[in-house]
Amino acid sequence: MLLNFACDNFKSFRDGFQFNMIPEKRMTELDYSILAVEIAGQKELGLSASVIYGPNAAGKTSIVNAMSCMRQIVLRGNVRDAADDRSGDHVSSGLALAPFAFREDAAPIRFDATFTVHGMKYRYVIAVFLGAFLEKDTERYIDREQLYVNDTLVFDRTRDAVEKLKLDAIADHLNVGYELKDTEKTRKAMSNNITADSLLLVTDFNSFCSKKLVSEIRHWFEEQFIVVNSSDRTRFYPGMPEDDGRAIINGYINKIAQEAGIIGSDFAYVNDPETHTTKLMSVLQKTDSKLYGLDAERIESVGTMRLISLMPVIISALHSGAVLVMDELDASLHPMIVMNLITIFHNDGVNTNGAQIIFNTHNPIYLNHSLLRRDEIKFVERDKETKSSSLYALSDFRANGEASVRKTSDYMKNYFISRYGAIEDIDFTDIIADVLKGADGAD
Repeated sequence: MLLNFACDNFKSFRDGFQFNMIPEKRMTELDYSILAVEIAGQKELGLSASVIYGPNAAGKTSIVNAMSCMRQIVLRGNVRDAADDRSGDHVSSGLALAPFAFREDAAPIRFDATFTVHGMKYRYVIAVFLGAFLEKDTERYIDREQLYVNDTLVFDRTRDAVEKLKLDAIADHLNVGYELKDTEKTRKAMSNNITADSLLLVTDFNSFCSKKLVSEIRHWFEEQFIVVNSSDRTRFYPGMPEDDGRAIINGYINKIAQEAGIIGSDFAYVNDPETHTTKLMSVLQKTDSKLYGLDAERIESVGTMRLISLMPVIISALHSGAVLVMDELDASLHPMIVMNLITIFHNDGVNTNGAQIIFNTHNPIYLNHSLLRRDEIKFVERDKETKSSSLYALSDFRANGEASVRKTSDYMKNYFISRYGAIEDIDFTDIIADVLKGADGAD
């Protein structure tokens, strides 16, 4: 379960943001949607959903990108670009353009994630120096790296040294044969062996101290923290038995399609044994022994492809209790579909493993007090003078007074009259009129 994600000096956020998934204690609406886990005898609570609003170029996607970049750094184990990246995800593989562009000094980017795994609470911090925006040939290095377990500092690493190493809090998770009395000797050995652009977590801390904790942390980032950049161009497929070229009809995908009103053909998945890639097919005719169809990309609508392509990862997240973060989840999807997905993540009878969903959107229909809690609704706006973005929640507004937001307020109406900010008055009329008159718009 994700409790908090923070980031500084990344893309449009000069002074950073705190993306909080911990419920506000003073709020009582939609209590059934709150997740709970027990950590060291204490109950930790989390929100099951969060939706991000804001105008174009305000910084909504930057939040998703920040989560994606931290995830990739942890899985890669270093801050170098991928030597041969075939994912098509330049946001995660190429970190050169990540720092805030409009600052005079070169400062590190800081990623800070707090999450729970198997009865433990982790906070992992990575501060990465990449140079200034567009600066070339800069030596990248890790400026700071910290690990907290159940709110206790375990290690604090700078570029060249392990400044602190305290292992008492994880004594039951240390490598076989490790003696706590050797901790200072281990700290010095790790300092002498440190590599500036590699994570201590996955190198010497893993080797010397606790393979078990590192395995759990890496597994969370790999399997339980699913971050999708540009989700409108991403395809997900259910598991296939083998690359044998047979077409397989997936029962639950077709039931979902029928429930959404998609009729006329079934959907099947085909593994190409030569390219080892999966394709979605629209089945036009079936016999006892064969399926006849076409590549679904050729004949299905964009909305149909979006729904069929996203459902496998959504169901997988619900099944495993993962955090699912998606940029523009609702692009080309009917709002009723997305509203239903939000209610599924809120439904503790269905979402039994504590999955969470986070996405950004422009559709105001989800601004409804019967659908989302005030602390689940986030806003991003960008200052025109500083060019820096800021993030805040609807719950940050007072409950009383002229600018109050109560749990029964008309959120959508108030958003459109700019009571919450994060919205722009837009009028292209004069610009387009000038273009039509022959003005070229050049200064």
